[in-house]
Amino acid sequence: MMNMKNIANILMSSALVLALVSCSKHDLFDENTITGNVGPEAYWEIESAAVNAGGEMGFTAQYYSSVSQIERSEVWYDIMETVEQNVTCPLTATFTHTQSSMVTDRKRVSQLIKEYPHLEEYKNDSLRAYELNGTFPVSGTLAPFVWKQPAQFDSTMMVKYFGEGYMQAFKEAVHAKMKFSDYKKMYIGLGILDDFTQYTDSTLDPNQGQNVYVYHFPKNAEGEEVVPEDIKTIWDGITFEQLINNTANGYYEVDYKRSYSLNAILRVYDVRGIYGKTESKKIDIN
Repeated sequence: MMNMKNIANILMSSALVLALVSCSKHDLFDENTITGNVGPEAYWEIESAAVNAGGEMGFTAQYYSSVSQIERSEVWYDIMETVEQNVTCPLTATFTHTQSSMVTDRKRVSQLIKEYPHLEEYKNDSLRAYELNGTFPVSGTLAPFVWKQPAQFDSTMMVKYFGEGYMQAFKEAVHAKMKFSDYKKMYIGLGILDDFTQYTDSTLDPNQGQNVYVYHFPKNAEGEEVVPEDIKTIWDGITFEQLINNTANGYYEVDYKRSYSLNAILRVYDVRGIYGKTESKKIDIN
């Protein structure tokens, strides 16, 4: 039989094994230790949340280091491009077909924009830090571009800003939703047909009241509406330009906007090459 001393040794060995297994999965020392060198502390504020393309953005920064001498500051930013597209067909009766999209992509990764040497004269005793007032440039090529509800249609611009197959795909999407009332309103509105009577049939609809008729295309033997061949032929000849023409207001229902924004930070370097950075500032470009 095992005595109490043997039992204690076995329990101690088991606990040690469990502890080793636990440490192999959860290294508490590694998880709770901050590694790397400590850089300068930095904070900044910018003049505005927006800036004109080709202009300068002003800022005020405070920074200090309790570890090493400071050498310089740098402004870095990336460039984000946002493209918005909206196209509408205003000619239908039972629906309004609109295609909208907004896509934002990083146009350029973060890069050094401007460098500021560190000077002792920046020292602010009341802040117990250095204070830097500066500006950084924004390229004039980043101005927004807008093509909105033009009075004249331009197929070249449509292809350039919406893609080669966009107009045909838009027409097909409208066609997939078309019903009798839509064809009638569109064709008469475009002046393609003066009289739609020859393509019209009607059915008494008791659910809508006494002597109420619903108008539609003629139906086949199975009771299904059939779009007449003449109506299909006319549709084939209708252009994308016609589909988005808002004649009542004198413009085409197409909007395109390309705009840019920056995500800017200030880096403060010490003589060892270690840097601390401020929070990122989003800046829209006008």
